[in-house]
Amino acid sequence: MLYFKEENDRLVCQLCSYYCKLKPNQTGICGVNKNTGDKIECLVYGHIGAINIDPIEKKPLYHFLPKTKSLSLGTVGCNFKCSFCQNHGMSQEKNIDKSKYHSPQDVVNIARKYKCESISYTYNEPTIFYPYAKDIAIEAKKYGIKNVYVSNGFESSEVIDDMKGLIDAVNIDLKCFNDKYYKKNLGGNLNQVLENLKHFKRNGIWVEVTTLLVPTKNDSKEELESIARFIKEELDEFTPWHISSFHPDYKDLDLPRTSFESLKLAHDIGKDFGLKYVYIGNIGFDNNTHCPKCNEIVLKRNRFEVLENSVKNGKCPKCNYELEGVYPKMKSIRKTGFCGSFYPESKEEILSYIDDFNKNFEVNGTFDTKAMIVPHAGYVYSGFTANIAYNICKDKKPKRVIVIGPTHNVYYEKASVALYDEYETPFGNIEIDKKYSQELIEKYDVLGFNEELHLEHSTETQAPFIKHYFPDAQIIEMIYGKVDFKALSEVIDEFLEDEENLILISTDLSHFHTQEKANKLDNICLNAIAKKDMEMFDEGCEACGKIGVKAIIYSAIKKNYNSKVLHYCTSYNKTKDASRVVGYTSALIGN
Repeated sequence: MLYFKEENDRLVCQLCSYYCKLKPNQTGICGVNKNTGDKIECLVYGHIGAINIDPIEKKPLYHFLPKTKSLSLGTVGCNFKCSFCQNHGMSQEKNIDKSKYHSPQDVVNIARKYKCESISYTYNEPTIFYPYAKDIAIEAKKYGIKNVYVSNGFESSEVIDDMKGLIDAVNIDLKCFNDKYYKKNLGGNLNQVLENLKHFKRNGIWVEVTTLLVPTKNDSKEELESIARFIKEELDEFTPWHISSFHPDYKDLDLPRTSFESLKLAHDIGKDFGLKYVYIGNIGFDNNTHCPKCNEIVLKRNRFEVLENSVKNGKCPKCNYELEGVYPKMKSIRKTGFCGSFYPESKEEILSYIDDFNKNFEVNGTFDTKAMIVPHAGYVYSGFTANIAYNICKDKKPKRVIVIGPTHNVYYEKASVALYDEYETPFGNIEIDKKYSQELIEKYDVLGFNEELHLEHSTETQAPFIKHYFPDAQIIEMIYGKVDFKALSEVIDEFLEDEENLILISTDLSHFHTQEKANKLDNICLNAIAKKDMEMFDEGCEACGKIGVKAIIYSAIKKNYNSKVLHYCTSYNKTKDASRVVGYTSALIGN
């Protein structure tokens, strides 16, 4: 949208419903949007006055992603002048601290770093910095982060329409039901706030309403009934109404705190008018959410803390009623299938293995690793060999680790990319980059998703190492069947273009030969890897992950990368049985 329009010799600001008509160098009522000659500039763009990580319940939003974190930020300035403002140090401030600048990308990176599922524009009136909030919201959407407005409800109709698809939820302060009080003491006007509440609803934005009960100002029975009636008749009976307690602040220091009797009166009025979700906030009163159908407690709270959350995919667990609001979907998990067999069940036991592995080797030289070849047998057999590669790369900080391994049990003529949300390990779950995985499937014909393949030890045995050595990385799991190595190499080529990717090729070598024959066959593979000799792979090399190994070496040739074999052993090292062994190696690809 255009944030301003021309009208004669002035520019009209279109951020809020004041529609300030500004002459050159004039600033609007908010104090932060200025006619600079050819445009209206948002002076607080990038200049944050406060930023915190809050529970979403603090906004307050009780029916929007409960028990999640929201990165909350605001600037200075406001288009209202509430005498009881509890954030007056920001909202009524006009001096802008420009010593620090936070780009929209900076803000989203903070939200991602601290795993916030939403960003809330709050503390002061966010409508006055909508150009900044919008750019943050656009960036946040790329990462699945939702956006929340905590507002006085005096947006322009143009902004509310522009919010559609960007802003996911709003909490609007319906401060009273007296137009004279709005105009004289607060700002704006009641009718516009009421119309905007309906506008938000029409645009499909989740709405919750808050009323701060200020003694003698807006706490009469008649006024509270008018608010409850409006919510019920003009919004709907399922719109949550938060009734908050006033404490003396700013210019209203002589007023008493809101009595519990007044809060309870408002609560009961809301219930009597048929509102299903009425909450008394910020005093520790019963803030539980009850199912409107069976009255089961589905969310139990103490102030802003969710003590119990029994909502399942947005539904009551008792009667399956679909609760009003926006609720997180249950995350799909790539469950472990070989924990306790190929590797230990406990984190402590795995760490003990890794500690022992790291006592018995030294690293010489440096290597800029793009990809690793690692074995996938039980840790007692091949863990030491795999750990060498992981340890050498432990200082890398990949954004995502792509683990590619063969299927051992399911016939498939493609490579399957896991489309779960998380990957289970004894060290805690790893986030799967689901968006990236989906984009890969859409781009390459050789890729698909077949859930049956993703109970596979060739990739799963790598997950604990990945979580231990690269704790902040996301994971991509790719399991291939009968595919052409050149087709797989094309996908790997794309992975190698991104410096934030680390590729793992999972394979064991020859299976169940004598130690002497295994050494002979495996030596062919080791030389093919070390010399990047594609023809040599077909001269007797045996490996269950041969397709993946050939694909990465083929890509290494195209990229002019080097290869380095780190270690080779067989199961004989553990079993001392030379009649039937399996071979293992680890290697690095890079520069």
